[in-house]
Amino acid sequence: MTGFFNHLRTWLGFIRSNFLLSDIHIIKQTMSKIQRNKKDNQETASESFFKFMLQKEQKYQVIAFIALYFILYYVITYLNPYPASISDSGAYVNAALSNRIDTYRPFGYSQFLISIHKWSTSIHFVVAVQYLINAISSLLLIFSIKYFFQPKSKFTFYLFAILAIFSPLCIYLTNTVLSDSLFSSLTVIWVTTGLWILFDRNNFHKYFFYAIHLILLFYLINIRYTGLVYLPITILLLFLTFYRRNIYISLILSVIPIILVYGYYNKQKAKIYDLIRVDTFSGFSGWQLANNALHCIPYVDLDLSGIKDKQVKEFAEIAVQLKASLELKSKPTAKFMWDKTSPLKLYCYYECDRTNSPYIYQWNYLGENVYSKFGSYVIMKHPLTFAKNYLIPNLWTALYPVHDQIVKRFRIDGIPDERMRDWFKLPASEKVYVKSKVFENYFFLIPISRLIIWIVVLGAFVLYLIKRKQMQWQPYQHAALWLILIFTSIYLAFNVYASPFELRYIAPIHLMQLSIIYIVINTFRLNIHKRTHQKV
Repeated sequence: MTGFFNHLRTWLGFIRSNFLLSDIHIIKQTMSKIQRNKKDNQETASESFFKFMLQKEQKYQVIAFIALYFILYYVITYLNPYPASISDSGAYVNAALSNRIDTYRPFGYSQFLISIHKWSTSIHFVVAVQYLINAISSLLLIFSIKYFFQPKSKFTFYLFAILAIFSPLCIYLTNTVLSDSLFSSLTVIWVTTGLWILFDRNNFHKYFFYAIHLILLFYLINIRYTGLVYLPITILLLFLTFYRRNIYISLILSVIPIILVYGYYNKQKAKIYDLIRVDTFSGFSGWQLANNALHCIPYVDLDLSGIKDKQVKEFAEIAVQLKASLELKSKPTAKFMWDKTSPLKLYCYYECDRTNSPYIYQWNYLGENVYSKFGSYVIMKHPLTFAKNYLIPNLWTALYPVHDQIVKRFRIDGIPDERMRDWFKLPASEKVYVKSKVFENYFFLIPISRLIIWIVVLGAFVLYLIKRKQMQWQPYQHAALWLILIFTSIYLAFNVYASPFELRYIAPIHLMQLSIIYIVINTFRLNIHKRTHQKV
């Protein structure tokens, strides 16, 4: 009997031991799954971007995307053998020829033309370089987003990548002699460097991306003054990234871009003053503000007694007298800046004759000292009328952009200009032509597609707000999404306020819109998959 109990105790111990081991094994498996789930978004973070890009999947994708870019380049240059150009193109080339700023636009794009002109004088080389920069910027953002937000579905990632690459607008703009493509491409790289500042934990890398980010900011402002609105985004990004490490370092790093932009601002004003003796940064902005404010004049009784400046009041009287000519069937418009019968042009010609001064002087003087004050006065006095007749119609135009100077109808206004032919060494006998009107014939699809993208972006944002507590985010992922959201919102708001919207103005945020959609949908799918896997 004793032997029996000994054997029984042995078997019970064996069974208990095995059950305990089994339980421990199950617990370990469960904990392992939980740890894996927690680390899903950290796997790429622990792996260098360089190693990530050397993986077979990324290498094949890069090769495929580059091949697609080559095909698209052949198609666009076959359809339009010569780049589109308008009067702005001639102005950029004229500034490059004289190697000095003009008072209408920044000098950055003209500097770009001068730089590549040293390598080749061919107009087709300009297109090739712009296309290359566009491809590089797009691929950098695409794979950075993939690295930060590992795709749960290959379909979702490929859809994001294909839509980012195969953008008729961005591809088309590379085949123009305008600053839009360069500005858009460098904006994408600027945002990408901002994402890396947020993500990278290596101090040296952070400061490297910080330096690139500031250089791009400076150059973007020099290409288009819209870049000035990028400054507050940079300051916010830098302060939030570095303040937890050291509040003093974050303040110093945030102040540096302010100092650089302020220095650029003063230097630009000094150059214009030396050129035409007008103390202004950009006379163009005053004309633009007055143009926007003129949308209100037919619908208000403007109180002229509230205007203290004699010259501003004099112009306002003329604008009120011509209010019937300011009524528009289609709003908004920039025609008041260029129409010779508009109050802006008429008063400028009048001042040229009265003071016996050059047009370029009065254009800048009035923009800085008269038109900017007039525009501000009207908008401050009648904000609701301004919103009804300019802001709301312009917002709709931004969401559904039917206005465009360059895509809606292929134009070569600038190329026949002698300066353009001289710069690009085009013989007078060489005919500039276009083989296809595919963009013109199917232009109606572009505003529809842009509106659909905005609707999907809004839907993705609403989904994020509803499900954000259920989504597992790394801190840098949350910050990355908000950086893109804030930039897209500020860019849209600024452009809606600043000038009548055209289709080409949406190009700098096209990839931002797609990134927002991808990030939210991918993260939402990731969390659905995790919950399903955990239940199983």
